[in-house]
Amino acid sequence: MNKSMIRYLLSKLLLIEATLLLIPLLVAFIYQESITVVFSILGTIAILLAIGFIGIIFKPKNYHIYTKEGFLIVALCWVLWSFFGALPFVFAGQIPNMIDAFFEVSSGFTTTGATILPDVSVLSHSLLFWRSFTHLIGGMGVLVFALAIIENNKNSHLEMMRAEVPGPIFGKIVSKLKDTAQILYIIYLAMFVIFTAILWLAGMPLYDSFVTAMGTAGTGGFTVFNDGMAHYHSSLLTNLVSVGMLAFGVNFNLYYLLLIRKFKAFFGDEELRTYLGIVIVSTILIWLNVGGLFASAAKGLEISFFEVSTVITTTGFGITNLTAWPLFSQFILLLLMFIGGSAGSTAGGFKVMRSLIITKIAKNQVLSSLFPNRVLALQINHQPLDKKTQHGVLKYLAIYILVFIGLVFILTLDNNHFMVVVSAAASAFNNIGPILGTDKTFAIFSPFSKLVLSFAMIAGRLEIYPLLLLFIPKTWSKT
Repeated sequence: MNKSMIRYLLSKLLLIEATLLLIPLLVAFIYQESITVVFSILGTIAILLAIGFIGIIFKPKNYHIYTKEGFLIVALCWVLWSFFGALPFVFAGQIPNMIDAFFEVSSGFTTTGATILPDVSVLSHSLLFWRSFTHLIGGMGVLVFALAIIENNKNSHLEMMRAEVPGPIFGKIVSKLKDTAQILYIIYLAMFVIFTAILWLAGMPLYDSFVTAMGTAGTGGFTVFNDGMAHYHSSLLTNLVSVGMLAFGVNFNLYYLLLIRKFKAFFGDEELRTYLGIVIVSTILIWLNVGGLFASAAKGLEISFFEVSTVITTTGFGITNLTAWPLFSQFILLLLMFIGGSAGSTAGGFKVMRSLIITKIAKNQVLSSLFPNRVLALQINHQPLDKKTQHGVLKYLAIYILVFIGLVFILTLDNNHFMVVVSAAASAFNNIGPILGTDKTFAIFSPFSKLVLSFAMIAGRLEIYPLLLLFIPKTWSKT
């Protein structure tokens, strides 16, 4: 194992986090916040700089990264960024419990949007901004961001990006890895800036526009107010955010195809069509089921579309009390929690692509039983999918189910409500945010459960394997 390279790159990544903290520090100065808040951010920056500079003094002799090192760097980076990113909240006394603060920032970086805060007004403007800014950075990926700016002439960080980018299939959109990372982040940030401007022009205050756009772009769900989007009482803003969430739940490689004018490849993408089909069908079913709860059919459609968009993209913005909805609609939303958004997007969940592949594998198995001599090829976008990828998806499904069952088992020690426990586990593991069956936050769980859920959020964002390696003793052997 190349431990010196792990130490070197992690140190660089901590220095990047220190630099990012300058933005909430600027917000603190703009709003003339207390000296306690300012020094809580400055203190964290100082700690990160000290650790980071010590770690990069001695450069590694071997810069090569193997798969194991790549996975470890990714997992450790997300854990360390969440830990150090939580320190300003603890130092400022706004989230004095370290486990709670770690949970909140893990939720931010993983774009889960789950919270332990019953009232977000306890946070200053700067720390509320930092809380949502973690969505923006974590949305496309901490390592994708780092690879976009870290010098990498030898293109040696492929394993890091492969470990972080969600989806069953990883592919560079251009030949150089750094160029791929830069293109993805340019598209991502351009969409964020445009969406921020749209919200502001639609009547949302500028600060709120930034925070809401960061929650939408990262499909995270942190907002300025406790009642989320319902605070604005605006159908225009609600519909804009619904469309925005769906846009960021699309595979960003497809947006690159739009830029190079490959329109047929974009609109013909099988995952995109399935994703939009699921949204349309789910919206109609829920709208028909909950229509009587709203003043008009139009309002019912607006809220149904919003809730489907916020759940399938795993954003988790709040707008209404879902506990009052019929069980049929809640169950549809629970299914959407597991499906999630597209591979290569900022959304979490199992991913539409994997669900599509599993469905086709099941269909082929049934057909092979009926027609044993028939040769059945599995195709995605009219291209055959190799057996290795198919087996990889099936293995991931098995591990996914086992981890989820383990989470539910642990949470049953804290709560006796089945829907609360299952949806909390699904919410954390699939990076969604809200809990069905209660109007309370994740503060209802014990410190141990919150710590487990924090790691579950990171595991879900990294698609399990990188984080699991941290807890396997053989990972740390020299071989």
